[in-house]
Amino acid sequence: MRFKLFYSRKSLVLMAWTGACLAAVASPMQRVELPLPSGTVLRAHWLPAPQSAAQAQPSAQPAVLALHGCGGLYAKGGALSSRYRETADTLHAASYAVLMPDSFGSRGLRDVCQTRYSDRTLNVNERVQDARAALVWLAAQPGVDAQRIGVMGWSNGGTTTLNLLVQRHTHPQEGEPALAGAAVFYPGCGPLLKHQAVADSVPLLMQLGALDDWTPAQPCVDWATTLKARAGSDVTVHVYEGSYHGFDGKDPVRLRGDVPNGTSVQGVHQGGNPQARTESQAALQSFWSRVLGARKAP
Repeated sequence: MRFKLFYSRKSLVLMAWTGACLAAVASPMQRVELPLPSGTVLRAHWLPAPQSAAQAQPSAQPAVLALHGCGGLYAKGGALSSRYRETADTLHAASYAVLMPDSFGSRGLRDVCQTRYSDRTLNVNERVQDARAALVWLAAQPGVDAQRIGVMGWSNGGTTTLNLLVQRHTHPQEGEPALAGAAVFYPGCGPLLKHQAVADSVPLLMQLGALDDWTPAQPCVDWATTLKARAGSDVTVHVYEGSYHGFDGKDPVRLRGDVPNGTSVQGVHQGGNPQARTESQAALQSFWSRVLGARKAP
């Protein structure tokens, strides 16, 4: 059993990822479309793992499914938001393939942060179905090691990731690929804690802000405590002091009065914390190296 809960005070040394290769052949991000049973065509960005120029045949590499937050996948100019572009670049440098579905744009949405939960036309359960379909597609791609697939998400995407783990446990689907690990930043855990939800038993990294007044840390800490009671559980929780929602970003903290889903009627705070950003990135890299970096025995 693995369970860690600590409050960060000192900077960590950013760990080098194993598997990065300077001689790798660059792979441009591609746009792909995944037809869903509902009839929706899920658009996604696909970045295959880099291959060495010396390789005659592509080798099977790990892959990560990355799920965007309530602000959507794109910045105002239409390009990938810097958080997601940087994540894709970092994972790619570690020789991982990356798939980033656009759950919002595929349905004509851009940003749902300002919409009350009860008024949203796209709910977490639908995003879970997007993720399940994306995982099946990902596992079938040439060059992807189907035994080394991880999933991660931020905020609404983190909530989706956790609900994905719950639904994989309660409603498994035939032919669904195994997950090697899951990592989330500042998800909403309130409903999961309330219902004492049981999740798929995979290594889980949760990174939370101690001052988060949008998706508070404590419900996630408490829910993680229930998960650790299961034999063989592997749950790591980092709570970063002095950090609000979006602590891994670069923008300064600001009060957003346009967001109605926080703990205060005044709005929510959102913005980066340089120390927490450095520490959380190091923790994430270490986690992926542990769960994806070594090939599993058959």
